[in-house]
Amino acid sequence: MSDAPLARTQFLEALTGIAEGQSNAEELTKSLRVAVLEFGSEIPDNLSCAKQIEVGTVGSETGLKLVGRELLLSEIAHVIEGEPMPEALKTAFPGITDEDWDAFGRLTTLIYILLSRDARQSS
Repeated sequence: MSDAPLARTQFLEALTGIAEGQSNAEELTKSLRVAVLEFGSEIPDNLSCAKQIEVGTVGSETGLKLVGRELLLSEIAHVIEGEPMPEALKTAFPGITDEDWDAFGRLTTLIYILLSRDARQSS
């Protein structure tokens, strides 16, 4: 991850643009993808991530979604929020509690909801 102030600022601005509907979905997607790669670097995981996400509308909400699918990332986050902690996480962080996992899940869901808006808002 880049600690460069410009890359961090660019990423935050891309996310803010999505949350506020500052442009059309295509432009917001392009800005986000560039920002992800500038902030996270062009490693395979980040390249794949940038390719698989877009800004779009599902039902009455506009936000981050999977490319070509009617599925917002906020919906995915909401579903996994109540799931048991993965074994890999328990192994990597032996002291983590179920309450810690629940807090992580709730915050993740709220962040994705923050990046969504009513589709009727200007874009």
